[in-house]
Amino acid sequence: MQEKAKDCHYVGDYCEKKFLFGCVQKAKGYCCFNSKMARIIHEQGRPQLTAFQPDGAWGTGKSPNCKGFTPDEFQSLDFSRIDLSEYFADIQKDLNSKIQNSQQTISDKINTKFQAVTK
Repeated sequence: MQEKAKDCHYVGDYCEKKFLFGCVQKAKGYCCFNSKMARIIHEQGRPQLTAFQPDGAWGTGKSPNCKGFTPDEFQSLDFSRIDLSEYFADIQKDLNSKIQNSQQTISDKINTKFQAVTK
């Protein structure tokens, strides 16, 4: 569910089961976070920190490094370099849906009241 909600960062594939001469079952390794925003901040913030070098230090598919930020690391992030457009697009889409649903509900209630008055 978290993967579908885009709360996870894909780290890589690995062989989960080997038999005789090779891999018989592959799996995918992820680092999953509490929200999409947390994932975005980790993906774009890790490369800013020396503790997560090189390239965010995500580890391997079989052994992902999903370590969170310390308070000092979080405070040292340059949020002006973090692109939250993916997050804001979801908020906008959700907001548009809620507005449309509210408009329909209001319209239905007005029609119901109008029909009750005209009977």
